[in-house]
Amino acid sequence: MKKFAKASLALCALLLTAAAALFLNSCEGGTYGVRFEVYDDHAAVVKYVGESANVRIDAEYKGVPVTEVADNAFLDEFVSSVSLPDTVTRIGNGAFTGSKNLKSVSLGSGVTEIGESAFSGCSSLETLSVPEGAVKIGDNAFYNCTSLGSISLPSTLTDIGQGAFHGCSSLSSVTLPDAIKSIPSGLFWGCTSLASASASGVFEIGQGAFSDCRSLVEFSIPDAVTTIGTAAFMNCSSLEAVVIPSGISAISDQLFYGCSTLARCRLPDTIVSIGREAFMNCTSLSDISLPKSLSSLGESAFYGCQSLRTIEIPTGITSIPKTAFTDCRSLTSVKFHDAVEKIGSSAFARCSSLSELVIPESVTSLTIDVFAKCSSLKSVTFGENITSITLSTFEGCGNFLVRVLDGSYAQYWAESLGKPTEVYGVAKNAYTPPDVPEFAPHTGEEE
Repeated sequence: MKKFAKASLALCALLLTAAAALFLNSCEGGTYGVRFEVYDDHAAVVKYVGESANVRIDAEYKGVPVTEVADNAFLDEFVSSVSLPDTVTRIGNGAFTGSKNLKSVSLGSGVTEIGESAFSGCSSLETLSVPEGAVKIGDNAFYNCTSLGSISLPSTLTDIGQGAFHGCSSLSSVTLPDAIKSIPSGLFWGCTSLASASASGVFEIGQGAFSDCRSLVEFSIPDAVTTIGTAAFMNCSSLEAVVIPSGISAISDQLFYGCSTLARCRLPDTIVSIGREAFMNCTSLSDISLPKSLSSLGESAFYGCQSLRTIEIPTGITSIPKTAFTDCRSLTSVKFHDAVEKIGSSAFARCSSLSELVIPESVTSLTIDVFAKCSSLKSVTFGENITSITLSTFEGCGNFLVRVLDGSYAQYWAESLGKPTEVYGVAKNAYTPPDVPEFAPHTGEEE
């Protein structure tokens, strides 16, 4: 029995020795607590097992150059500084993810690629210089590097991934090299300290590219840009003025949503559509002219633009969507044209400075709350073709003067509600009131 036990122990020891030898053959311990994987002509850093917070990687290991920091090599490590040799060309995906104590990294001159999420969550990283020769930074490479105050990008950089600097809340300025042709989605989302950004070579700005950049005062959109994605400048609450280049044909949904300091926005004659909530809650916007080329306006496009004073509806707009100008409290004048056929629910609700309205002949019905709580309304002029007004269309507007054609539906409506009227002409086709005991106007349905 004892002989069998000794033989078993000896066999186990032999197997462990063989396994260790096999493991070290491909993943060997480095002189600074760094483990490498050795290939025919190069080596890669695969794991840090040392005790020092300051790590320096040698240029060679086992006679071959060290060319890579492998995927997840320093995942969630405690290290505070890392120095890489010039031989390293690639920083792998997630290489330093979650290394919250990492304050500085020296990349060396040979790096050409920084992988996806390479430094994601390195919340102590303060500065970084990406060397000349680097061509690619992957998606979310510096995601939530909240202490990163500055980064230098090389002129050779041609590819930068989505959300690469998302959440870098200390980043104050950045210049994208001319070789970058597209600002990808979410690139600077949540960079709340970003005060200036330059990107002169781009043709496209992706979705949410600068969302929540609350310190961005000015951004010059390059003339070559033809596409700006949804919410690209959403909640840029320090942005004061914007000039949209002539290559743009559409203002996307929520493009300037919540840009509360934006006072001026110049739209070119190439704009054919303004999307949903495009300027919603731009509370300082007072100077904007809708281009003649405009043919589509989204819901709540100017909702809450409390400084907007006048608006002229372009002839290409035949339908004004619901809540398009709700809560534009400084709006004193709206100029409709004769081709407007439909005005959506609450389109001008709470426009409390609006004093006079001329409803175009092309409008045949007014739905719920269209002009509700326009408390300064003094007069409304109706044509002959209006045949339906809901009870809430002018709710909270007081007893304004209604200018009507004699014999029209509008006259019947106004007199039935006890509103003062002024007759300015005669209807060609007299309206015949319904045979009911008392006035019961159409209530309508929300659109």
